[in-house]
Amino acid sequence: MAKQSFMHGAIVLAAAGGTTKMMGMMIQVVIARELGAQGFGLFQTINPIFFMLLTISTLALPAALSKVIAENLALGNVAKVRRALWVAHITVIVLSLTVCLGAIAFAPEISNRWLDPRGFLPLVGAILRIPVVCLSSVMSGYYMGTQNQGPPAAAWIIETAVRTLVTIPLILALNPHGIGYGALAVMIGAGIGELAGYLYMLWRYLTRDKRLLIQVAPAVNTLARAKGTIRDLVEVALPTTVTNLCGIVAYAAEPVIIYIAFAHIGIARTQATALYGSFGMAAELLFLPTVLSSSISSVVIPAVSEAAAMRNQRLVSRRLNQVIQATFMIALPATVFFILSGHDLAHSLYKDHLAGALLAYLAPTCAFIYILDPLSAILQGLNKALLSTVVTMFTSCIRMICIYYFVGHAGQGIFGVATSLAISGIVATFLSLYFLRELVSMSINFLGLAKLVIATGLAAIPIHEIQSAFAAADPLLQVTASLLLGSAVYLLAILYLRVLPIRTIHNIPWVGPTIVKALLHMPFVS
Repeated sequence: MAKQSFMHGAIVLAAAGGTTKMMGMMIQVVIARELGAQGFGLFQTINPIFFMLLTISTLALPAALSKVIAENLALGNVAKVRRALWVAHITVIVLSLTVCLGAIAFAPEISNRWLDPRGFLPLVGAILRIPVVCLSSVMSGYYMGTQNQGPPAAAWIIETAVRTLVTIPLILALNPHGIGYGALAVMIGAGIGELAGYLYMLWRYLTRDKRLLIQVAPAVNTLARAKGTIRDLVEVALPTTVTNLCGIVAYAAEPVIIYIAFAHIGIARTQATALYGSFGMAAELLFLPTVLSSSISSVVIPAVSEAAAMRNQRLVSRRLNQVIQATFMIALPATVFFILSGHDLAHSLYKDHLAGALLAYLAPTCAFIYILDPLSAILQGLNKALLSTVVTMFTSCIRMICIYYFVGHAGQGIFGVATSLAISGIVATFLSLYFLRELVSMSINFLGLAKLVIATGLAAIPIHEIQSAFAAADPLLQVTASLLLGSAVYLLAILYLRVLPIRTIHNIPWVGPTIVKALLHMPFVS
């Protein structure tokens, strides 16, 4: 069974994620330009409902599947791997179709009573995507468990490319009929893209990878084997589902509480939708660098599960240290860039000044927000998903209370939503670190983190100088120059400070060896 190292797998997914993020930004820009802040606001109110239904439909089986597969491959039980894959497939098909039928029946009531009525059509479009997303997640979970991130990365790129090619023409064609139709076009394009990605992974499995799971099963009752597989999946999936549902229910309640809080200060629902849309634009940019932390989250569950199955506590501790180091490597420069260039970035892409102000306001919390998912993934890999549930429930309650207070009573308006996001993210991160400290021997590389702070400070100098020297220039030009020059200085700094080894750069898919050849011509690089 082909297998990739932990960091190599993360790099593969990060490279694919970076590519798809760039393509996805094209869609985001078209949405912002064509549908405006109110169109973005519709997505912000629909997405929580969509993710709640998706969580119910998948029952966290993709994460459970990756863990079960990693453990059984480590023990050589290939037959159980094959059974787990098809049990997960059948389960999500039944659940997703049931959820879809029920959700469509209640969609008119949900959109009219709790959301913006214009969101009915895109809500139905989002619901119809659920079965395909579930199947695609299961196949991704299988490949994550085998620690072969190549097929999910390729499927990710295919999905985004198809979505981009389909969505943009559909938006331009349907948006003249109203914002609801324009938002529906986005959902249709997303569904077609997700189908393309799933079909690629299924084709890859049936034509190439299926034969790797051929093994003569022991003479044990088939029903008993299936029950054992289901039990192993449920042990991980059930607590993880509870965790996800707690967060998603709070996420789904967020737009409702926001509408209530804005109504308390006399702001109408349509205006609140536009304000929430500006917050959504800022959030899209804020979470753009999480492509790396999301990649780490995907590979860390099977990696930690495998280490735990072999009772290798030293490897678990090493994985935790790698997660912290890699997350801060992207979070610190992102913080500086968003503080100094956030206004110009949002204005150049979305033509929305409020989104830029919100982005700069949230920027100091990047490190806390980015590291939360990988920390939760480590808890799941250690079979401590219940602790992640406790963190999610507690911080979700804090976030809802903060939204109602800061928006409706403290006079912060939409900035109150940003404040609530920051507070809940910081509290969740410290709680997760506290629980992990009780479970794993933590040896944080403070010297490495100090070097990252120095590198970030050096990168901030050219960004600040460009912002000052070209204040009257086009915002897009400022952002591009700041990003390129700042990134170059940061990369050289972490290279010379020995934070990023040459061998890690060499593992970057496709372009890594070429970059290394160029770097080796520089003085003092080895």
